[in-house]
Parts: sequence; structure tokens; C-alpha cells
Amino acid sequence: MLEVLLTEYEARFGAQFPLDKFKDKTEIEVINILYVCMRENKPYEPGMTAPTDMFPDAPKRS
Repeated sequence: MLEVLLTEYEARFGAQFPLDKFKDKTEIEVINILYVCMRENKPYEPGMTAPTDMFPDAPKRS
């Protein structure tokens, strides 16, 4: 799912998602932010967060 969202993000916004800013985040946290960007049709801005976990059943880091 992450790869699909990254590809869609680049196609929609004409720039790569800044993955380097998310080195300390889990994959599902990145997916949540990407999902918000796509749903709201807004590229990532520093400080942007996902208001809730969009995929609560996804595996988490413990």
C-alpha cells in the first residue's frame, strides 16, 4: 500500500513525498499521512499529522 500511495502522491503533486522526514516513524504512520494528503488533495506540509489512525487494524510497532 505504501508504494501505491507514494506513486500516486508523486503523480498528483509532481514531487516525491519527503520520506526522509519520517525516518523515526512506522510505515503505518507514513501511510496515514499519505492517506490524508490524498483525501484532502493537499501536498505534505511540515507539521502535518493524521488526526486519527486511518487503518486501526494494521500491524503496529510495539
